[in-house]
Amino acid sequence: MLPLAFLAPLAAAAASPPPLGLCTAELDARHVSYEPETRPGIALGVEITGPLGGVSITAEDQPLVIDCSLAVSLAEAGPYLHALGIDRVTFASAYSRRLVRGTTHASKHSFGLAIDLSTFSGPELGSLRVDRDFEQGLGDEMDCVGAPLTQGGAVLAVLKCQLVRSGLFFLVLTPDYDDAHHDHFHLEAPRWETRQQLRSALPAIH
Repeated sequence: MLPLAFLAPLAAAAASPPPLGLCTAELDARHVSYEPETRPGIALGVEITGPLGGVSITAEDQPLVIDCSLAVSLAEAGPYLHALGIDRVTFASAYSRRLVRGTTHASKHSFGLAIDLSTFSGPELGSLRVDRDFEQGLGDEMDCVGAPLTQGGAVLAVLKCQLVRSGLFFLVLTPDYDDAHHDHFHLEAPRWETRQQLRSALPAIH
């Protein structure tokens, strides 16, 4: 099972974060490899061509084209994944022009601000699939992680809690949210111009 340190309460966001600069400057400061990319709906598009925070995020059939704001959040979240033994992630969907299911509202995927992560892999961890390894219904407001029954379930439970509490994302939706998310983690970042600081003091909606 995971070391107990991973199951401890997560640290709160910094009380006095530095002011935000230009989004691409934040990517440069984190040594993220990217190319500018123009897509309809994306305010500041980038194609990610290297790891984000030490983690490779790829798909077989599409490049990773997203808004810079989401890219910065993923780069900041990378160390959480890396500490859990994850160095590769497969995404099922990133930029995609579509509506939120059952509504007439454009999905944040349409603006490059959302990504769906389906598998998490590492040399010692093997490959974890959300649809197979995520254990639903764990944890509560006091104990976010709960009592996972498997190593894979523990890794995904800790990761969910870290992403929710990191302040880096507006939404973190998992199989616990509804059946539409049975096979992925949906991460959604706010637009860069609306972010008062890199990490919100509030947890993500989940």
